[in-house]
Amino acid sequence: MTKKTKEKLIEAVETIAKPVTLPISFVADRLNELMKKLEAQTARKEIVSTVDGFVDTLIEEAKDAEKGLFAFFSEMLFAHNLAERIAGLENELTLVDILGRRTVQFLKPDLVVGYTRAQNQQLLPVFRYPSETIGEDRLMELKPIAEEDFVRGDEFMREKVKIGQELYTLVSLPLRSTSERFGLLILGRAGGKTFRSDEISLAVAGAAVVGFMLSNIRLHQQILRDKQLVAIGKTLAGVSHDMRNILTNLEGGLELLARSQKEKDDKMFAQAYSIVSRSYERLKTLVLAMVDYSRQRELNLQPTDLNALIEEVAASFASRLKEKGVKLKRSLDRHLPVMLLDSVGVERLVANLVDNAIDAVEKDKGLISLRTKYFSESKTVCLWVKDNGCGIRPELQEKIFDLFYSAKGSRGTGFGLAIVQKVAREHGGTVEVFSQPGQGATFLVKLPVRVSGNTG
Repeated sequence: MTKKTKEKLIEAVETIAKPVTLPISFVADRLNELMKKLEAQTARKEIVSTVDGFVDTLIEEAKDAEKGLFAFFSEMLFAHNLAERIAGLENELTLVDILGRRTVQFLKPDLVVGYTRAQNQQLLPVFRYPSETIGEDRLMELKPIAEEDFVRGDEFMREKVKIGQELYTLVSLPLRSTSERFGLLILGRAGGKTFRSDEISLAVAGAAVVGFMLSNIRLHQQILRDKQLVAIGKTLAGVSHDMRNILTNLEGGLELLARSQKEKDDKMFAQAYSIVSRSYERLKTLVLAMVDYSRQRELNLQPTDLNALIEEVAASFASRLKEKGVKLKRSLDRHLPVMLLDSVGVERLVANLVDNAIDAVEKDKGLISLRTKYFSESKTVCLWVKDNGCGIRPELQEKIFDLFYSAKGSRGTGFGLAIVQKVAREHGGTVEVFSQPGQGATFLVKLPVRVSGNTG
């Protein structure tokens, strides 16, 4: 490759890498232009065809990977820093693996090692070919070369580099955007063989595509992280506000209680006691919800009669159901097996669903039904909690299980349905919602049946 051709190629690749927020189709267009320029500069049509095939394959795989990664990010809750770092590493591994495999397929080098930059700023080898011969000793020999070329930040070729008992021609390709370095790809050929200029052009184009993808992923991570920090900030403000209101009411109730005792006023005492009792219940609900969601503990699985547990939960809501004039129907499958459950967690799950149903229905018109059924073929128990309340708008159904989201306004904690989903998942189960505005809502909990002697 001549110096002039190389400069044009690098200019084109840098142009590709700059607009990191544009869609992948833009990169495909730019790379097609690049390949046409290469075709015009060479009479070897079969090589250009190989280049076109390489780029098309690489972009299609990278597009699929990016879609999957972004979907994964959208579902993640960035609450724990460790989880963020692990997720970021997995995404980089995916893209570097794609680049490594396509490079092996199209260029057929004797050696390929792909690196990403770890959290401690060290280069981490995440792809190696051939895996059976590139062991730790070979990686140690390549390490100083990789570190030097990563700092250099440009593609670089070395000849007659001794790796093991062989002499290699090595080409280092940075994985970077115009402003950030993500990793490095090292290609090698042994036995005095080298790389043609068109092969280097191909490898540079592939590295540019992956550098672009990594930049997009980092940008998307940052956007979601910022959004989550805003959500957490709003939640903390909301929780602080709720705490302040509860404590203010509690303080007022205690003062009224002291005054009623001093004046020996039974009516005032009853009013004060009611204020203190309601404030205590609100505070307990809020604190328990936060504790239930945040604590990480092993499940205490014990043989449990789910129907009996549901009956106990229903009995605990008797006074509230009567106060609001709500009817509660139960249709519990008598053939339900005794299951290994964490009874505390599942009781919380059922209670939160019943509590939401009571809030959703109208006074003196509400109807709530609890139903269970055992499906022996799939070894699954289903629990339905259905109400005839206001229903849930379609656009909100994806949000209701989010932590901190509440449709109850100041009466909600934003933890209820998040806890329901968490408990179900801890048991290997799922939660679904079926609802239309004005037609009530049905929550379906599916739990796999685990019995004594079968905890798998």
